Amino acid sequence: MKNYLPWLLRLLGPLLLIIFLSRSNLGELWRTMSGAALWPIALSLLLMPPFVIIKSWRWARILREMGLQIDMPTAVALYTVGLFYGATTPGQAGDLLKAVYLRDRGQPLAPAMLSVVLDRLFDLLVMAALAVLGIFALGQLLPSRGLQTALVVAMGLGLAVLTVLLVAHAPRQWALTVALPRLAPSLKASLDRWNSELGRLSLRPSLLAALGLASLGSAGFTFVRLWLLFLSLGLSAVPLYVVVGVSALIAVLQVLPISVGGMGVREVVLIPVLASYSYSAEQAITLSALFLLLNIEHIVVGFIVSFWYPLGAMQPGAGPGAAE
Repeated sequence: MKNYLPWLLRLLGPLLLIIFLSRSNLGELWRTMSGAALWPIALSLLLMPPFVIIKSWRWARILREMGLQIDMPTAVALYTVGLFYGATTPGQAGDLLKAVYLRDRGQPLAPAMLSVVLDRLFDLLVMAALAVLGIFALGQLLPSRGLQTALVVAMGLGLAVLTVLLVAHAPRQWALTVALPRLAPSLKASLDRWNSELGRLSLRPSLLAALGLASLGSAGFTFVRLWLLFLSLGLSAVPLYVVVGVSALIAVLQVLPISVGGMGVREVVLIPVLASYSYSAEQAITLSALFLLLNIEHIVVGFIVSFWYPLGAMQPGAGPGAAE
């Protein structure tokens, strides 16, 4: 039973979506979809390149700090492929395959893996902080708003602590050479190797500022793209700060292993929020479908780019020893 529990939990989101659809007026849902303005949707889709470029620059900056070199065209291509794998695997675990691509290009695997984890953590830190706005946007529609806010803040603080442990030299060295070997003595050799390979990475104000600004920039493009989807359905009564907060809250909740592609999770948030502005459940479900459209764009573009960057293809001059 334990083997099936993670997959059963992921069915919770699709089950909720089925319930929402069963309670909706399908005719009204179709009219809402067919009445959506096309130009905001098209513009939202066209804003994918700057969104990916900023994220790719941040990842390349982390890699350079760890002594790994990658040119921007390759970083953008691999990041795009990572979006494809991330969107099509449970918990976006496929995003870690970017590290495998780097290993195939002669880079050591340990710091490459850490670079992907750090990249994701900076996104989650920004989204967790802004998700508090989403909690307030839900207002009295959620039970114990204070408890919900505390959970989001605790998540943000937890991510911040984990980031410090990974990035700052002294805490990371203590975790890898003292704490973890005591918990798992059999892994001491591997942990020592990781500590040696990650030794160049340190948390400096200039690095933190650069990564933070890049994270805010990529998040800004995300919110603009989603705000355009609100406009396409004529949901202009929803304030921009609510759009930001709700979108961030959805981004945080989608990390939880309770859905597939965010199905059901988005509707749980969007339906009550839009209802508080006198919009229908059908409009909320249509908006959720447009959110999904952006994910589909990432999948399609990443899939196409993956043909030029096949996984497991060892690059010339990148022998197996380089990846150790």
